[in-house]
This record gives sequence, C-alpha cells and structure tokens, in this order.
Amino acid sequence: MISEQGKSPGRNTTPSSPASALSSPKKTSVRKKVSALTTAVSFATALIVGLITIISLFALRGNIIAVGGRLGDMAAEGSLSSLEGVMTDRLGVLAVNRAAIADALFLAVQRESETIALMATEILQNPGRYRPNPVPPPDPGNAGILTAQFLRAETGVDLAAINRESALLGNIENLLFNIAFSFSQATFIASELGYGIIVDTASDMKPDFSDARERPWFVLARENNATSWTDFYEDIYGMGGSVACAAPFYDANGNFAGVAGIILILDEIAEIAASTMIGEIGYAFLLDQNGDAVIYERRIPLVAELAALVVRGQSGTGWLRTEDTELFVAYAPLHVLPWTFVTVLYANDYLAMAIENRDNIFRMRDDANRSVNNIIIIVIVLLIAALALITLPIALVSRRFSNTLTKPITALNDGVQLIADGNLDYSIDIHTSDEIEDLGVSVNKMAVGLKEYIFNLQKVTAEKERIGAELDLAARIQVSMLPCIFPAFPDCGEFDIYASMHPAKEVGGDFYDFFLIDSNTLAVVMADVSGKGVPAALFMVIAKTLIKNNAQSGKSPAEVFETVNRQLYENNKETMFVTAFMGYLDIPSGRFSFVNAGHNPPLIKRAGADFESLIVKPGFILGGRKNIVYKQHEITLSRGDILYLYTDGVTEAANLAAELFTEARLLSAANKYKNSSPVEFLNGIKADVDLFADGAEQADDITMLVLKITGGAH
Repeated sequence: MISEQGKSPGRNTTPSSPASALSSPKKTSVRKKVSALTTAVSFATALIVGLITIISLFALRGNIIAVGGRLGDMAAEGSLSSLEGVMTDRLGVLAVNRAAIADALFLAVQRESETIALMATEILQNPGRYRPNPVPPPDPGNAGILTAQFLRAETGVDLAAINRESALLGNIENLLFNIAFSFSQATFIASELGYGIIVDTASDMKPDFSDARERPWFVLARENNATSWTDFYEDIYGMGGSVACAAPFYDANGNFAGVAGIILILDEIAEIAASTMIGEIGYAFLLDQNGDAVIYERRIPLVAELAALVVRGQSGTGWLRTEDTELFVAYAPLHVLPWTFVTVLYANDYLAMAIENRDNIFRMRDDANRSVNNIIIIVIVLLIAALALITLPIALVSRRFSNTLTKPITALNDGVQLIADGNLDYSIDIHTSDEIEDLGVSVNKMAVGLKEYIFNLQKVTAEKERIGAELDLAARIQVSMLPCIFPAFPDCGEFDIYASMHPAKEVGGDFYDFFLIDSNTLAVVMADVSGKGVPAALFMVIAKTLIKNNAQSGKSPAEVFETVNRQLYENNKETMFVTAFMGYLDIPSGRFSFVNAGHNPPLIKRAGADFESLIVKPGFILGGRKNIVYKQHEITLSRGDILYLYTDGVTEAANLAAELFTEARLLSAANKYKNSSPVEFLNGIKADVDLFADGAEQADDITMLVLKITGGAH
C-alpha cells in the first residue's frame, strides 16, 4: 500500500514515526518479490526486471544522499528570518558591549582626574613635606614629546604668589606624567591664582600667556564644586575632538584653589566605533545629549532621524525606513557621560546574503529533480524494452509490477523535491514493507536532523562570535593597562627595568607594574590573581588600581598592602585572592624596602655573583582575611645588582610528560643569562621555558620583571 502525506511550505504535517514502521507487518525484500514473480512468469523476464529495478533504486538512493549532503552544506547559512533574528541579537549585544567599553575608559579618566585633584589638595595642605619643583614654560623644541609646561595669565595676577604655589604644585609633575603616559592623553592642573601646569605633546602650539580660568572645564568644575565633564569640543591645540574631565582641589583652609584633570582626545573611542563596522557599508558612532553625532569615521546621513529613534538612557533596536533605504539601528547608553552608542546596518547587507542562499537552494533542487527524473525515464525505457520481448500475459504482469514498483519511487522523488526546496517539516509517508519504505524513513530522519542542526549551529555561531569579540577587546584593554613602552624611564641612568606578561587565555590574572612615586622613589609590583580568564582579569584590574593609588598617596609598602587587603576583602563573595610582591627603591641610596604577600620569592644577583633566592618569610595573601599586618623588609642594592620577579606560571610550566619547570631550572636559566641586558634576560628565560614545554599547552600566565641597578654606589 502506498499513501502520501505532506504539506506545502508554511503548513503543518504529521510525519510518520519510526514506531509505526516497527509495528507494520513483516517486510518482504525487493529481491524476494522479484523471485516470486520470476517463478510465476519466467526466470528470464523476472531477472531482467529485477536487475533494472535494483539498479534504479541504488541510483536513486545515491542521488538522495548527494542532495542531503548539499542541503546540509547550504543549511548553515539559515533563512532570511533566522538571519534577521541573529543580526538583531548580535547588533544589540554589540552596542551594549561597546557602550560598556567606552564607559570603562571614561570612568578610568574620571577616577584618575580625582586622583590628581586629591594629590594637589594634599600638597597644598601639607606644604612642609615638599620641596619646590618649578615647571618650565613651553619649549617649541619639545614638539611631539610628552612634556610638562607652565602657563600663566598675562595680567591681573600676583606673580609672587603664583611662583610660590606653582613651585610647590610642581611636585605633582610625575603623577601627571604617569597618567598622561598611561592614557596617551593630556593632563593638567589649573590654579585660581591664574596659572596652569599641563602635560602633553603640543609644546610648539602654546601661546606665551594663557588664563586657564577662562576655559570651560575650569568654569564648570568651579561652579559645580565637583568632578565635571565638558561637552564635546575641538581641542584648541589641534589635538582633535575632545572632552575634558576636571575635579576641584582645595588649599590649606579648605577653600577652592583650582581644578585638575584630563583632556581626553577621543581617538581611542573613535577606534572602538571604527572596529564596530558590520557589512559592506554599516557603521557606528556616538550620539551626545543634544542628538549630535560626536565620534564617527565617515559622513553619517540622517543623523536627526537616527537620533529620534534612540530612547535616551535605554538600550534597544529599531528600523529606520526612508524612500531610498532601510537601516537597522541598535543603541545602548553610556553612564558616565549622557551619550549613546549607536550601530547602523543597511538592510541590503544581510538581505543579499539571504537571497543568494535561497537561489543556491533552488538551483540544488532543480539539479536533484533533473537527476531523479532522468533515472525514472531510464527505468521506464528499460521496462518497456523488456516487456516488448515477452508475450501479452507476461507484458500484463510486468506492467502491473512496474506500476507497483514505480509508484513509491515517484512518491519518494516528490518528497525529496519538497525537502530540497527547503520544506524541512515535510514527511514522506510510504508503506511498501521493503527498502523503499526504509529510504523514506531515512529521509525523514535526515530532514529532522538538518532542521535541528541549522537551529543549533546558528545559536552556537552567534554566541561564539559575541564572546570572541568581547575577549579580544578585553585582552587589548588589559595589555594597555600595563606599562609596555621601554625604556620606561629614559632619563633615569641609575637603573634599567623591563617586564613582560604572556597570558594563558585571552585575558589573564597576573600583572606587573612599576612607577615613580616621586623623583627619588621607584615602586615595582608583581602579582598573581587566583583563577583564570575574565573573572581573574577583572579582579586584577581592581587590585592593580588599588595598589597604585595607595602607593601614590605616600604610604609605605606594608601600609599599602594592609589597606589593599582590607579593600579587597570587603564584599569578596567569590573568595578570590592575590599573591603579590611590592618594593620601593630609593634611587639615590639603593635602599629597597619590600613586602611579600604570599608570592614566590624573587631572585637576586649581587654584582660579580650568581643568582639566589631572596628568602624572607612571606606574609598572608591579599583579600583572604581582614586586618592582616604585613612585615616590611629592607635590603640595599648596589651597582650591578639584579632583582628578578616572577609568577608561578614560570616555575610550574609543564611539558608533555607533566614535568614542571621548577625553581631549580629557573635558577639555572637565570645564571645562564646573568650578564645579559634586562630585555635579553627575560627573552632568554621565556625561550628556555618554551623549549622545556616542548609544545605543551600553557596552563598558567607567565609574568616576569627584572630590575638592574646601573648607577649609584659601587
């Protein structure tokens, strides 16, 4: 018995289940049917018909398999509706992520601006702690070099008061340098007395006199008496589109004394917008509170219409349809500034891909139809030729047999055509109790499997693309937070320093840091956050920021760790912790004061000697327990001495035999390169670790720092 059940595209069908096939009567193979007919008619006729039938069935079977394989290849692209859904989700998530990245940068700028203001207040309220450090006026010869410059108003100022206060606030020069260097932006302080100190690369563009009190960021911060952001403006020194963050600072009597902050040249935000390009002509930009495009890489049409779609302070998506084009828009708000990140995609960018996929499927269907039809024609021709050779009774029997045999093949062919057209919900319903029924059941299973495969592949592909983009940006941001330009202090001939980090995953939990607390004190940090990946990287950012901020506030290494330990312990519900080593080098004397919070002991090499471990009893980890008291140690470093800091990713690097690199191998490698420069020293040790690993996957972050004393006492 043969019956056919299906649906046109868009309507439900009731597919036959494998259970119904299992419950049907015992099947008889095509070979047995041919044998039965041969017995009744003639051996020769039955043999001819049987061979033709078997050849045709195997040809059809091969064709079905080929069509199924080609359908699977095309199905990965999905239909127009699924593509629209994927693009909607992807653009929405992308807009939110890019807004969060921009927010993170603005928040970091705001915090560093407040750090500068706090330092200025501390200097004015404790003048006895600081020596005069006057800053020179702009020198056009320093064009393109990050330089501190002194500017004052031309008239109406007290020069004696300005000279006295500016020499005192000149002690903030190193902090301005560090922050400007880290962000590649301009930093400044501006006094109510009518002068300012600015660190940037535009020394050749400065006028002889300038009254910072007239600048918008000064007026805004003074009026608000709080940290304030300006609107978008073009920098007067030709640095490009900018916004400024300014925070007030106060004198010894608590009165307003001026503002300090950062002028943020928006190149990095523009890079974030440029990296968001999707499709051939899609683009991204920032929209300010007035509905104007702030940052963009190309001319943006229909700005007013796009701004009207955006719901301020919320994330969302929408369509903008005009007479000439259709645009899909996704947007997400920033929180530090009243701006919105907007991504725009032209509808044709993804419709073209969907149309191309549809045409490919149609071509495949037509090819499959022609192939199956040719097979059926050959079967009919061969059957007619065979029937012409036998008598009328045999012809009648053969005709009935041919009709019985070809009907399920035709039904199977029609079903395969519908499935090839993309109707994966269609179900072939054939009851012949032989291999043709088995083929129908197999095709139904293939259609169900393809449908599930398409759905799962689209979900997995979209998720992997989203995660990959986020991790790539996170890794770039993390690397930019660590000192990475060497030589780090080209003007300091007393020491040479170099550091490197090789994360095991896209982002890591290790970090190093070094910075000048003042002109005579160098701070070095080496730390390892528990865990791996994004959680460790986030905890690393917090720990690094807390350590540096507390160090720059004038605290000793022990006080810094005690404060940071308490701050990390608070609300540490994930029970993460940090092992860390921190030391202060008094550059003139070589005294090195340090604290170890559960970290690997560094290696030290005295001039003319080999490396050995700097053995001191380590303190407790950071963030593990509240109110820990850390013991501070002190040694003296002389010319030719080398201090090497590292994380356990070096000593615990494993090879394919699960053997560890160990402290002993590290000590041997350090002595092998003891007479090398800091750069060659770290590169040599990393090469030895890689050689030992012999291709084994890196299991932990590898972070190293070397400090070599090149000046001072012998």
